[in-house]
Amino acid sequence: MPSIKDKQDLQSFLLGRQLIQPAEWQQVESELVNGEGVPEILQVLERRHLLTPLQTGRILKGDTEGLVLGRYKLLYRNASGSFARVFRASTIDTNQVVALKLLRERWAGDPKTVAGFHREARICQRFQHPNIVPIYDIGSESRFHYFTMEFVEGGNLRDFLKIRRVIEPVEATRCVLQICAGLQYALTQGATHRDLKLTNVLMSSTGVAKLVDFGLAGADSPGQAGTSDEVQRALEYAALERGTNAPREDPRSDIFFAGAIFYELLSGESPWPRTRDRDERRTLSRYTNTTPLDIVKPGLPPSVNAACAQMMEVNPSARYQSAGEAVQALKDVLAELGASESDQPEGDGPLQIEVNPDFRLLIVDAVRKRCSVMKKYFERHGFEVSLALRAETALERLQKRNAPDGILILADNDADEMLEVFPQFQAYGRSKKVPCAVVFAQEDSDRVSKKIVSTRMGRTFFQPVTLRDIRGYFDEIGSVTRA
Repeated sequence: MPSIKDKQDLQSFLLGRQLIQPAEWQQVESELVNGEGVPEILQVLERRHLLTPLQTGRILKGDTEGLVLGRYKLLYRNASGSFARVFRASTIDTNQVVALKLLRERWAGDPKTVAGFHREARICQRFQHPNIVPIYDIGSESRFHYFTMEFVEGGNLRDFLKIRRVIEPVEATRCVLQICAGLQYALTQGATHRDLKLTNVLMSSTGVAKLVDFGLAGADSPGQAGTSDEVQRALEYAALERGTNAPREDPRSDIFFAGAIFYELLSGESPWPRTRDRDERRTLSRYTNTTPLDIVKPGLPPSVNAACAQMMEVNPSARYQSAGEAVQALKDVLAELGASESDQPEGDGPLQIEVNPDFRLLIVDAVRKRCSVMKKYFERHGFEVSLALRAETALERLQKRNAPDGILILADNDADEMLEVFPQFQAYGRSKKVPCAVVFAQEDSDRVSKKIVSTRMGRTFFQPVTLRDIRGYFDEIGSVTRA
């Protein structure tokens, strides 16, 4: 489109593409004095959080194509690979947050690549399982090819491990059980994953593992895979299958790499050295010379060691023969550890002190669907829970006689309001000895650090974070303040 040279051009573009609403433009226009150029107006729009840095940056560069695709507007870039980029986006009409996967433009002229990209989306769109990220819409606009999916309010397992370092056996077992449950379901739909790794497993804010990026799902032959990126991602699988005389597209290969995830969650270390060298990745010995888990991480329960070892057997006949068999084995491990498939892990350590059963927790979250999940979780762990959809409502409740003993605020969908008002919650918490916690999206960390200082009674968390971690904060602080 033509470059945006003045205020009139900018107004026409923003309103025409529905990046902002007319009333929002009028509010901003009332702040302006005559003479502001496009950069200054964009600064005002960004300061008022009507546009994101991604949007203003692209407009300043004149790179405005693709900022709005179909009924979605791009907000932030979440991840980037050689094949595609993933953006946090929202619908124009309802502001529903989604993840939008966009094929890189350098592949848009390759018919095989475009066909493979749309094939991935069509295959995954029919999946309906709690441990697989659902696909919503598939679209093309000019040279842009994209599909949208659930925005998982957490992070991938690699991000998770950067924070947690290692995962306790019960929690790790439950996570891998959920991975295998997703694989089991996908196979009933005729698909294998073919790219299992930490970054392709997302962990929701409620502790549910979800598979993403079935980039090679349903590719029956190398020719069908279609893109060099897919061939690149197939290297580990191909090396394992060729080296063990396993059939191509062997579902048991997914079990092996799910076991590798299990190994890293438990030990904090990759089972083999990371490398970008294609020849090294093609060598079977890379996968056969793994140091046994019980040496890397002594003291793990024998049943956990045994399950991980069987998943990672190089000989495919010695592995679990199906994802369903692995699911049952992992359920047996959880039972032996005294845990269940659905309960959150209890763990050990100083963060697991139980609060008084009448501990009143106020949860502030604008996402109604998530509120009920949070309420059930905390009530199951001895909290009396009340809910508020807005920070303003929560602040009003603090003045009432039955004020809460703790406050949890979810601001990972919209940080703007909470950046301004959380210091009020911190002041309340400090004066009343009431622990307050707020959860922001990782992408907001720079903005948060400039506005808020995390304190003992006013703690900031960033996704990915689990409910167990948050509960640990209230358990520790709440038990002290009420002692």
